[in-house]
Amino acid sequence: MPSFNKAKYISEAINSVINQTYTNWELIIVDDYSNDDSQEIINLFASKFDNIKTYFNLENKGANYCRNFGIENAKGTYIVFLDADDLLTNHCIEDRMNVMKKNNTLDFCVFTMGVFNKKIGDSSIEWKPTSKSPLNDFLFHQLPWAIPQPIWKKDFLCSLDGFNQDFERMQDVELHTRALLIENVLYKQIVDKPDCYYRIDEDRKIFNPFNFISLRIDSTILYVQRFKFLPIKQRKYLTGTIYETFLQLVYVLKKKQITRAEFEMLKKKLFNQSMNLTKMQKILFYCSQLYNFNLFRVMGVNRFFKYLILI
Repeated sequence: MPSFNKAKYISEAINSVINQTYTNWELIIVDDYSNDDSQEIINLFASKFDNIKTYFNLENKGANYCRNFGIENAKGTYIVFLDADDLLTNHCIEDRMNVMKKNNTLDFCVFTMGVFNKKIGDSSIEWKPTSKSPLNDFLFHQLPWAIPQPIWKKDFLCSLDGFNQDFERMQDVELHTRALLIENVLYKQIVDKPDCYYRIDEDRKIFNPFNFISLRIDSTILYVQRFKFLPIKQRKYLTGTIYETFLQLVYVLKKKQITRAEFEMLKKKLFNQSMNLTKMQKILFYCSQLYNFNLFRVMGVNRFFKYLILI
């Protein structure tokens, strides 16, 4: 569990681990130099539970460093990642361990995740791992699963060298893409009731909009460059990642969180450094920009643009 200024939520996240029906767990919390009450809360839990291990960075090093440090220090055979504002159901680890023990050749297994705002049950959205081609879906940024959903064999994660610390955003997307590119990788997708929950409460966000979108663009460029070696039939899907980042850029401009000059500068950087987009693709991006500034929205139009750009 990486932690940074999540004092409002971290007790609930830690309690969701403490309340597991499977009792042979170890919780490693790596705090990334929080300046709220997070460290005091973490220390209070650690003083009561011997299987909660805590580490406190002396400077902010990012979530990927924290996760990699956790992998390195984990004593168990299997690893699950839980962010400090998300939750596990009380049967999560037991159910996942049962699957992994019955399928002991698996490198990882992915489970169903729910979404919530303030409390579990206030949203009906579920993230079901049903992809027939998860590698292409990650490249296309049609994400088939997110970071809390898999359980990993520690040895497999170590063979991947963990998370790429060059990525400020899209960290799990890059890791999952690399995992799926391993020859003969063995994994399974389980569709059932959610066993973990992802928080979408807007109050949890602690970022400057310009910095956030700038880092997203940097990570998109890095991601596209990282996987440009793929055959054309797979490489073409990377346009979906560029498009989703472009939509985020349009969104922050529409919300007046960045200036028009900042928008044009970042758009130019995204287009020039990520991929050699064709003239027609750039026209489609421009048409999408015009549409997304329109007050009238039609369901499915952005998905339509995304697939047109792919073609």
